[in-house]
Amino acid sequence: MPVSKKLLCSIFMASTLSLSVIIISMQVRSVFAEPNFGASGDWGCGSNAGKTVSNIRSHNSPERVFALGDYSYLEEGSSSDDCWLNIISAIKSRTRITIGNHEDDSAEGFSSWMSSFGLSSTYYAFTYGNARIIVMDSDKNSFSSGSSQHSFVKSQLQPASSDSNIKWIIVYIHKPFYTASNSCSSSGCTNTGSVATSLRNGYHAMFDQYGVDVVLAGHVHNYQRTFPIKYDPASPSSPTRTSTATTEYFDPIGQIYVIVGTGGQGIFGLGSKPYFVKYQQDDRFGALDINIENNGYTLAGRYYTNDGVKRDVFTITKTGTAQYNFGPSLSLSGK
Repeated sequence: MPVSKKLLCSIFMASTLSLSVIIISMQVRSVFAEPNFGASGDWGCGSNAGKTVSNIRSHNSPERVFALGDYSYLEEGSSSDDCWLNIISAIKSRTRITIGNHEDDSAEGFSSWMSSFGLSSTYYAFTYGNARIIVMDSDKNSFSSGSSQHSFVKSQLQPASSDSNIKWIIVYIHKPFYTASNSCSSSGCTNTGSVATSLRNGYHAMFDQYGVDVVLAGHVHNYQRTFPIKYDPASPSSPTRTSTATTEYFDPIGQIYVIVGTGGQGIFGLGSKPYFVKYQQDDRFGALDINIENNGYTLAGRYYTNDGVKRDVFTITKTGTAQYNFGPSLSLSGK
């Protein structure tokens, strides 16, 4: 029996639709299973900040930019936060900020910073691709044990660690958990200061428990990247280094902690490199590129200085089955 033209047309249309669905599915997988992020902090409004923006845009044009605090430095002469917002205009819609010590009160435009980025809380979380991102606040609201922020972070880590769609957990905050000695005079810049001590004691064991992968910070105006480290309750300022590998880590225990305080506002000189730090530099501005690769199995961090040179690289590879969340979260969760 001859096949009618109407039937042939229906078969063709169905085949075309199926092919279109496959192609769209492949495109979604490519975009959202392997997201790309940029990160830097301590920017200022000079030409170096503009170069940092160019640096970030030149590497995979990241879907989200993690701004690690300290932007316009209002009390140092800027009349408003507009100077930094103008500098980052090309990436502002993709930028997610944490509040630093130069944005945390009314004289520094705190309310304006919150409204500019649509925030109702200084700590929040979002999902992009197969990564869960938790943004903490080291400067405006309490982060001590028993605080609302502490409860919030735990509430985000518990489901993320067991969600098959979440492959990576990234935390970022302004002030660091660990640092090498440096020329910054602030107590928040020292490894044994009260801020770092409180952060470590309140969160590092929790991060170990729930499988956080990377912790980013700024405040110290240089770049530092640790080996994978886990919390040492007997000596919290001296974490346990869990690998001696230089760049490639497979199912590591603990997290890699990275300070990217090289957005453009001055440089703090570094002292000797502690045993838990793999790489550090204190003479160039730059940004960290974080790319999810290898069909979702690998997180790659590449630090580029603003002269275009890749100065540091690390990869974390997980050997379990990669899972995907096909699309970014469109909402923020917070206090």
